Amino acid sequence: MPRLAGQQAEYLENQLSAFVEGRRKDKFMSKVVSVLSPAMVRALAKHFSELNPKPLGGSTRELAAVGKTLYEEGVPGTDIQSCAACHRPDAKGDGACPRLAGQLPDYMVRTLVNWSKERGQDPNKPDTSAIMAPIAHSLSEAQISAIAAYLAVLE
Repeated sequence: MPRLAGQQAEYLENQLSAFVEGRRKDKFMSKVVSVLSPAMVRALAKHFSELNPKPLGGSTRELAAVGKTLYEEGVPGTDIQSCAACHRPDAKGDGACPRLAGQLPDYMVRTLVNWSKERGQDPNKPDTSAIMAPIAHSLSEAQISAIAAYLAVLE
């Protein structure tokens, strides 16, 4: 599961609304969001955005160092752009771009590997996460693991 503490309120509202509207599907979240009103979605997003998460770490320094380079520079000459360009150099996100700092490595790996299975499920109502599809599909599993390792140690 993702760590929601410190997440961008706009991003959380967008994603919760995507579950409510069926643009994203998940057997657990679909049940949770079925009882949420728009006011509850806004209140939850505001609450989580005001929390200050601490990193959990658990990554090797070597792998995190490789991930840092990928995060900051991307891979020139490919579809893999710098993560920092949208998610900010501190990985705390901005508006519709989510906070990545402090996310659990297993969650980040699963999310990037399964990008198209978890997002953009209603092509008639695309959301802001559609911009990530070509990047997620271009990353190798080794690159994904390295980026996830780096993000896990950020505060």
